[in-house]
Amino acid sequence: MQASLTRQGHRLPHSPKLSRRRKLRRTILASAWMALNTSSSTTAAAEPADVDHSANVDWMQTDWAADAELSSRPSAEEIAKIDRRLAQLESDSAVIRRMTSDRLFSQAIHGGDEVRRAVLSRLRSLRVSLSLDVRQAADQLNQRIRLAAHQRAIESLARSPWEDLATNPAHELNRELDQWWQHFSERAGDDTDSIRQFQQVAKSAGPDWQWHPALHRSTPLIQSACDQWACLLGICVPDCGIRYVPASNTLKRHLLKDCSRICRGQTAGDRVVGRLIESTLQRNPYGWSLETRLSIGLTHQRTELVQGLCEQIWNSPNARPRDIALSLLAADLVHHPSRQDHLNSLLDDRRVITVLPGQAHFGVGETNWPRSIVVPRVCDVAQYLLWKDQGIDARQQGMTAIQADPIWGTRLESIGR
Repeated sequence: MQASLTRQGHRLPHSPKLSRRRKLRRTILASAWMALNTSSSTTAAAEPADVDHSANVDWMQTDWAADAELSSRPSAEEIAKIDRRLAQLESDSAVIRRMTSDRLFSQAIHGGDEVRRAVLSRLRSLRVSLSLDVRQAADQLNQRIRLAAHQRAIESLARSPWEDLATNPAHELNRELDQWWQHFSERAGDDTDSIRQFQQVAKSAGPDWQWHPALHRSTPLIQSACDQWACLLGICVPDCGIRYVPASNTLKRHLLKDCSRICRGQTAGDRVVGRLIESTLQRNPYGWSLETRLSIGLTHQRTELVQGLCEQIWNSPNARPRDIALSLLAADLVHHPSRQDHLNSLLDDRRVITVLPGQAHFGVGETNWPRSIVVPRVCDVAQYLLWKDQGIDARQQGMTAIQADPIWGTRLESIGR
C-alpha cells in the first residue's frame, strides 16, 4: 500500500527520511543566520555610520500619525463594554432592555464618533434577531442615536466649517452637513441669521436629509412659512437652468401670491428669505423673463435688485420695447436716480409695445365714436411718467384708458391713445 502511494507521487504523512532532511535543513539555516548577524554587528561597531536625522523625523511623524489614528479608535475595553450591553439588550426583561438601551445611548453620544459608529454597526446585527421586541428596541435605539448626533452636529455648526476639514476632518454626517450648508450659504449668506435659519431647516430634514419645501397642499405643513421658503429657495432650487417646466410655473405663482408678506417683515427669517429671493432672481435658474423677475422683485420690494434689472435692460442694445417700457414703470416705483434722464431720451421712441391678444386694452374715445383698441408706445409710457411727476392728469391729455395695476402701479396695456 505504501509503495503504491509513493509511486503515484503522494507524500507520506510520517516519513522518517523526510523528517531527517527537514531537521538538517533547519540546522544549516540557523547556523548561517547566526554567522551573518555576528559579522554585521562587528562591522557596525568598527565603522559607525552617520545617522540620517531626516529619515528619523519622518519615521517619528509617521508613528505619531499612526498613534493618533489608533487613539481615535475605540479601545478594547470600550468594545467589550458595547458587546456586553448588546448581549443584555437581548434579555427577556423589558426593564433590562430599557436600561441597557439608555446606557448604550449615553455611551454612543458621549463616547465620540468612533464609539458611536461601533454601536451603530453592532446594532445592525440585531435586525435578524428572532425576538420582535429586540428588533424594535434596536431600531428605536438606532434612530435615537442618529437623531441626537444629527442635532448636535447642527447645533455646533460654524460659520465656514468646510474650511477646516483639512486640519480637523469630520465624520461622514458632518461632511454631508457641511456640503448642504455651503450650498445654502452661497444663496443666503453665512451670517448669524442664515446659520440659524439653516439649522431650523436642517433639523426638520432629519439625519436622512429628506427636504420638504411643502409648496403643495397635499404636503403636510411641518414647518413655518419662512422654513418652507428657506428650504425651497436655499436647498431645492437647481443650479442649472430649466425652462418651461411645471416647477417653474408653480414657484412663480407662489412667489407672486403666497410669499408676498414673508420677506417684508423684520425678523431674521424674513431677512434670509428676502436674500434668497434676490439670489434666485439674479441666478435665474428657471429661465424667467425680465418681466417676471421684475414682477417678483416689485412684489417683495427688493429695491436694489429691481434697480439692477432696470439698468441691465437699459444697457442692453437689443432690448425689446416691452422690456424698456416695463423698466421705466419699475424704475419709477423704486425711485431710480437716473430715471428722469431715460424718460427724456425716450420721448421720441415711437415703437409699439407688443401685447398678447388677451392683453389688448379697449379705450373710450369721443361720445359718438365706438370703443377703440389702445396702442401703447414707448414714448407714451415716458410721457405718462413725466406727467405723473409733474402732477398732470394723463386722462385730461388724451390717455383716457389709464388703469391701475397691483404690481406695476399702472397697467402697461392701458397707457396709450
